[in-house]
Amino acid sequence: MSLSLFLHAENELRAQRVHEALALFHEAERNECDPDVCSAGRWECYMRLGDFERAWRESDAIAQRGKPDPNRFWHGRPLCGARVLVRCLHGLGDTIQFVRYVPLLRQIARSVVIESQPTLKTLLAESGLADHVMTWTEPEPKWDQQVEIMELPRIFRTTLETIPRFVPYIHVADGIGKSLRASGSLRIGIAWQSSRFNPARSVPIEQFAKIFSVPGISFFGLQPGPEHEDLQPWAGRVSDMHQHLATIRETAQLISGLDLVITVDTMMAHLAGALAVPVWTLLPFECDWRWMLEREDSPWYPTMRLFRQPEPGDWNLVIERIRKELRAGVCASHKNGTTTTLLSDARLGPALQDT
Repeated sequence: MSLSLFLHAENELRAQRVHEALALFHEAERNECDPDVCSAGRWECYMRLGDFERAWRESDAIAQRGKPDPNRFWHGRPLCGARVLVRCLHGLGDTIQFVRYVPLLRQIARSVVIESQPTLKTLLAESGLADHVMTWTEPEPKWDQQVEIMELPRIFRTTLETIPRFVPYIHVADGIGKSLRASGSLRIGIAWQSSRFNPARSVPIEQFAKIFSVPGISFFGLQPGPEHEDLQPWAGRVSDMHQHLATIRETAQLISGLDLVITVDTMMAHLAGALAVPVWTLLPFECDWRWMLEREDSPWYPTMRLFRQPEPGDWNLVIERIRKELRAGVCASHKNGTTTTLLSDARLGPALQDT
């Protein structure tokens, strides 16, 4: 009975019927389903609803029950005056999204060291977010407390109103992006393929390519890995920048010279948002909790817009909407003699200050 209720709750959550899923997770727990997995399910629901405080209460309940969790390092003790080691053990996009909290941590801690993924070390170090940045293969400094980077929103008891929104918080020196800025046309970077972690996030290049017909735009391929070769049929329309994506630092330099990035839900979306570059993120119907429900903006990134699938697997309407908005934006920018009309759309949201 309890397993059936739990599976029903998960199905409702996948269908984005969040309130129904919440009720079922509660009922499953009352029927002796594992309280930790029910709390985790409710956490997902509350985060999608933007009710972060209730989500943290579920996290508190899981912690109080005391089961070991390989992704949890913080033991609830105050971090004031402590030497804190921030470990980055999730994806690259997760690190980029939540490293925004490190400056807040530095305000209360004695020192903060980030242990990042090797590919992010240089970029994070140059951004000056922590006292020191190291990576997994290097000796650890002395520390009093350790936290996993995705624990920071809970540690600061984040709500929608208190998300640190100041951008950019990732900084990069001029590189190839500087030369791109000399172009007179609208410069748009694209990434259509997500990782194998969730293939539903990817858009077939044949569908994505429908936007290439919009005139007045210079398109630049930002796709890493062998998938960049998908662009070969459009070599005359899209500049494949794969050779400039060898490191995330180089990728950031390239993105900083663009007017807009259009990408599926992958690290590229987080990097553009952290750099304060306008970014349009394409989301599958069953998207991650951080994008919440129905919103076309993101409280995490003031320069981001969200384009959601209306139903599972349907990218056609998403791509057509983007194509129409690009056409309208190009026409408006030509009329006004600037590219800012498209990119400063009020729906991007204001440049909000840190809280």
